[in-house]
Amino acid sequence: MIQETMPSTTFEDSDSAQSRALDWMLGDAYTLTLADNDRILQRFALAVFYFSTNGPTSWLFENRIAWLLPSTECEWGSELHNVGCNGDVVTAIYLVDAGLEKNLPKEIGLLSSLEYLQIFSNDLEGALPSEIGLFHDMVWMELGHNDLSGMVPAEIVNLSNLFTLDLTDTNLSGSIPSELCVPLQNAFIDCGEIECDCCTDYVDPCE
Repeated sequence: MIQETMPSTTFEDSDSAQSRALDWMLGDAYTLTLADNDRILQRFALAVFYFSTNGPTSWLFENRIAWLLPSTECEWGSELHNVGCNGDVVTAIYLVDAGLEKNLPKEIGLLSSLEYLQIFSNDLEGALPSEIGLFHDMVWMELGHNDLSGMVPAEIVNLSNLFTLDLTDTNLSGSIPSELCVPLQNAFIDCGEIECDCCTDYVDPCE
């Protein structure tokens, strides 16, 4: 089912975040009670996110112990407000200055109902996955103050409801599509690194 939904996901490497997430799910009693495919995919995506961003090692202790619980995903990090939900559907992730490292996995795109993604001030690196283009409901995305690199994915154009975007203090380059100028009201970018005709807020004034 997972590979039918996201064919690029593989489990060949037993040490990969994807394999570790699947192993955890197969050993989690709560997961095994789920019959809703959407819930299973959501749980898998969050588990991959946890392992891919070095949750077991680098996340702050209070966040680390609040994830991968034998309960609904909406209760993960509930006291710290790490996860926001509408019913059983995850619509928000808040992990600011929380010790996240390594890479954002492509499986984050399985969380297609996300509206808020605030994970700035961490140590994330590598490219932004093109699967962020699946966030059709995204309103607020803050990824600044990370070591993210490479080009801003062209698929960002699909975020037609995006109101706030923060990509400051990263190593990203490329451009923000002009199609986003209508919904985008707050855009924070590194001037000279990312082109954005409708962005009005920068780290340094553009000349």
